[in-house]
Amino acid sequence: MEIKAEDLKKSLPSGLEIGREIVVYDEVESTNSKANELLKQGYPSGTVVIADRQTKGKGRLGRTWISPPGKNLYMSIALKPTIPPKYATLLTLTSVVACTTALRRYTDIPVVIKWPNDMLIDDKKVGGILTELKIEGEKIKAAVVGIGINVNMTEEDMPEEIKEIASSLKIYRKEDLSRGLLAVEIIKEFDKWYQLLEKRQRKTIIDRWMQLSGTIGRQVKIIFTDREILATAEAIDEEGRLIVKLNDGTYEKISAGDVTLLRAK
Repeated sequence: MEIKAEDLKKSLPSGLEIGREIVVYDEVESTNSKANELLKQGYPSGTVVIADRQTKGKGRLGRTWISPPGKNLYMSIALKPTIPPKYATLLTLTSVVACTTALRRYTDIPVVIKWPNDMLIDDKKVGGILTELKIEGEKIKAAVVGIGINVNMTEEDMPEEIKEIASSLKIYRKEDLSRGLLAVEIIKEFDKWYQLLEKRQRKTIIDRWMQLSGTIGRQVKIIFTDREILATAEAIDEEGRLIVKLNDGTYEKISAGDVTLLRAK
């Protein structure tokens, strides 16, 4: 079923900042790029962009996000946060907490978070967040949070190279789910958690992230541009950095890197 902006607006409570404007497209290069354009055109903070299909969907670290039409949820939220740039990682963590909470409520699936931005079912990725920021001096001028969730994708829809590492809500539940109803749940949760971030309620967000985490306590491999490490994920700090314990007993704080969860022995 197609997603319509007016249907989403009717299903949302009044007074939310997120979803103040909702724009739905049949096709865009990427919802993040479109959300950035709309912000520049004067659309308000909280504008939501949804597309049925992306021709150049973006993932983290320059990857492509597979975006077949009519199957999944591709949405971006345009924001003008007041938080200082040093807490920028927390915007991603807040977003993934909101999406994971909404997914659990809507689907009853025990979705967990892989640091910093992935949503997993049984260690397979079903969704991710891509946050893009424009920072000027000590201020975040604009932010766009891209949300991609594999809703009704089947294994046949997936390229061979991701079948081992990706899944969808339909594969797990064995039934189609409404992308529109899921979008409504995400917008409501996002508004709640984003307001907590704006009110500097960082501990509340981090505590919830820890509850939903599938990373903490696991052995992880972290790949940087110039090295890789094996460690145990222990916690996250108030800026959202991952605290890991290396095999020699020392600790390191990770603010960026490609994390792989190692299989439990």
